[in-house]
Amino acid sequence: MKLLRRIRAALMLLAVFLWDLVVASLGVARIVLSPRIDTAPAIIVVPVELEQPWAVALAAYFASLTPGSTCLHVSDDRHLLYVHVLHTADAAAWTARFKRHFVRWIRELEA
Repeated sequence: MKLLRRIRAALMLLAVFLWDLVVASLGVARIVLSPRIDTAPAIIVVPVELEQPWAVALAAYFASLTPGSTCLHVSDDRHLLYVHVLHTADAAAWTARFKRHFVRWIRELEA
């Protein structure tokens, strides 16, 4: 049962990442191709409730692999990610979405 839950989590994580990859790529392309660059970049501190070092690293990788964002730093206690985003109007909404899309499934892999 535990193995099936992990397989489901891995497949969901892959599906969410691929969807995010397409959506974020289109968003970055829209910004780049726009005649007037209108961005709201931010550095966002994302708290992560992950225990294993590999799980925190995986969250940081997904933040960096998604176009328009990159993980700048992981805190020494591995509970905070510092992520630079190209465009966001609401840091709290971006954080909630990242946690819902990625951290949630990584936590399932960890269990």
